[in-house]
Amino acid sequence: MRLKKFKAGYDVDGNKTIHKESYRVTIEPDGKYWFLTIPDVGVTQARTLSEVDTMARDLIEIMTGDRNFALEQEMKFPEEVEEHLEAMKRYREQSKKANTLAAKESRKAAKGLRQVGLTLRQIGQAMGISYQRASQLVNG
Repeated sequence: MRLKKFKAGYDVDGNKTIHKESYRVTIEPDGKYWFLTIPDVGVTQARTLSEVDTMARDLIEIMTGDRNFALEQEMKFPEEVEEHLEAMKRYREQSKKANTLAAKESRKAAKGLRQVGLTLRQIGQAMGISYQRASQLVNG
């Protein structure tokens, strides 16, 4: 039996493979592993998320001969998990906005307390913060 040699950039039938500037990698949990799907190229696995890039690049290079390309990674999870992830993102964004508003109000409160004659230590005690932080708020 004679072994057939394959040239990089050609499939098993000798047809020229597709070369792209970027490839999309869909990453899905598969038990202990991560299942990687690359459209028009193939599938492979990675043991950890840190191996995803290497495994995907190796598969693309072997199957297409491409060496210079970008990878676009997309993680897919079960629908219920996706819903929780979306909710988490919404709550984090709301929290970020609330923290920004709270910081503005803290500065206004500290400056207002200073205007009525309180010392930095008194402002700190009234607001439940250190006098150093009170100084930052008053002067910031």
